[in-house]
Amino acid sequence: MNVQEILLLLIINFFHLFWGYGYSSLLLPHQRRKRPIFLTAWAALWIALNLLFYYVLTGTIALRILSATIIALVLLCSAVIFNIFDKLQEKTDAGIKEALYNRQLDYYAKQYQEISRSQQEFRRMRHELKNNYILLETLARKEDLNGILQCLPQMYKTEPARLQARTGNMVVDAVINNRIASTEDAHIQYQLNLNIPTKLDTNDIRLCGLLGNALDNAVEAALHVAEEKRCISISMQIEKKNLFIEIRNPYDGTILSDDKGNLLTRKENTSHHGYGLSVMKELLGNNLGSMETIWDENTFYLRIILYSVI
Repeated sequence: MNVQEILLLLIINFFHLFWGYGYSSLLLPHQRRKRPIFLTAWAALWIALNLLFYYVLTGTIALRILSATIIALVLLCSAVIFNIFDKLQEKTDAGIKEALYNRQLDYYAKQYQEISRSQQEFRRMRHELKNNYILLETLARKEDLNGILQCLPQMYKTEPARLQARTGNMVVDAVINNRIASTEDAHIQYQLNLNIPTKLDTNDIRLCGLLGNALDNAVEAALHVAEEKRCISISMQIEKKNLFIEIRNPYDGTILSDDKGNLLTRKENTSHHGYGLSVMKELLGNNLGSMETIWDENTFYLRIILYSVI
């Protein structure tokens, strides 16, 4: 083989390697079961390309032309396929952003419904309290001590507040209250330590996406432990103009990850699930924030920092 032939062989193999890496990075992060199929097909195609190149060097003129034509078509098709999947990935990213925006609107709508319901309950309780005062006054004028003692236990029964998050920040309150309400049947308890201003200098969709995905992951993990252990802790604090978020949840000790250490979902349909952490990393890109995940035998910690929010 001369220098030109060696260079051509290297170009063919490097292009095939580039195509394979691009294809795997676009399609396989959430398709673990298809990796063996892809690797087998990719290896078979690599062998075929090198075999065709051998025929280009040693075959008859007709075989050389046919082999060179097939190599060119394979490389051209690879480039076209890669470009198509690249555009599909752009559409997927746009779809994720639209889904985050729609989720934010849904959170807002449900938050307004909860606020309206709470206000109605407050007005009803105030009306009942007024009636109870009138009744107590009437019983007192009659010196009916037994009647008063019978009424007092009923007055002690007050309904718990439906809205647990009351920071005044619409995004934070909407996301947390929505998640609490939607997991009521799962008997998950929440501990809130929210010390943030009502206004934050950050994109609402970004904050909504971070909190929403973080709580979704925490709830998914909590559902795998006994009901008496299902307690999710949410802490949000401002320190040196940065927003610190920590979400702590129990889990059953099972952590799934890929060969790069990225955490994976435990849901069966991985093509539609498991994007939470990757979306959060994207939302924190461009030096807008950072995120870390740590865990011990029983507890999983997700810590997020959003820079310069006030």
